[in-house]
Amino acid sequence: MQFFNHFLREQGVSNELRSLLYHIARAVKYINFSLRAGNTAKLTSQNVFGEEQLKLDVLADKIISQELEKSELAAIIASEEQQEPKKFPAPRGKFGISFDPLDGSSLVDANLAIGSIFGIWEGDKFLGTTGRKTMVASCYAVYGPRITLTIAVKGKGVHEFELTDVGEFVLTRDNIKINPDSKYFAPGNLRATCGNEKYLQLIQGWIKECRTLRYSGGMVPDLHHILSKGEGIFSYPRDEKHANGKLRLLFECAPFSLLFEEAEGASLNQDGQAVLDTEITDIHQCTTIFIGSKNEVKKAVDALK
Repeated sequence: MQFFNHFLREQGVSNELRSLLYHIARAVKYINFSLRAGNTAKLTSQNVFGEEQLKLDVLADKIISQELEKSELAAIIASEEQQEPKKFPAPRGKFGISFDPLDGSSLVDANLAIGSIFGIWEGDKFLGTTGRKTMVASCYAVYGPRITLTIAVKGKGVHEFELTDVGEFVLTRDNIKINPDSKYFAPGNLRATCGNEKYLQLIQGWIKECRTLRYSGGMVPDLHHILSKGEGIFSYPRDEKHANGKLRLLFECAPFSLLFEEAEGASLNQDGQAVLDTEITDIHQCTTIFIGSKNEVKKAVDALK
């Protein structure tokens, strides 16, 4: 049995980055406790995208923000639930942390798995850079029947940890890899088929090939399924209402793109550009995304050109 901190030390992760990941893991534990306590009531407030918030959305955002501030390793943090990033006075930290505190919160009423997503960047700014240039690590938590934390440190692969009954994360899978081909598909934004004949044909093609549909409506559980099975493709194209897609580059797509590239998968936008090479020009910037098994991602993007 390998504990979280010990494994990262063995992998040669720096003391500062290891400590920051430890604080993120602590925040995940606290969010899980709050979720189990039933803090899932709806509020009258909305986030910056006009989406209805749960009590847990606000609480998760607060837990993560406070834990990152406590770490004294964050120079700047940005949350999907907040309009603007929060900067800390120098020389408090050297990392920028972007996070979606509670991805898939609309699934809470249906009792489906939800999660948290984190991207860790070098420096004290997010704008004007790309994930390829400055992201050093990313991770996500799944709050399901098991509580897992899956981590990618740049150049060191993808590894999954599970929260035990004694409150410690222990290694359950290391060096997770994704096959280049797949039988699984998770098609997001199916409304786009109404105005995009090529996307309709792409999905019909997957069905005619007798592939297996796995789609919950939450990015974390759907992408976790792909990593767990070692194959699959998740798609979320543009539509007439969302010309640049709907998923957030800084909070969701860039962190997951690092994870999938580290697992030998791929992540492209609808125009064929690697998501990690997309420059961040706005904190709440959106992007299209096709992510998963390398060959399947390329085929899907080529089919929509």
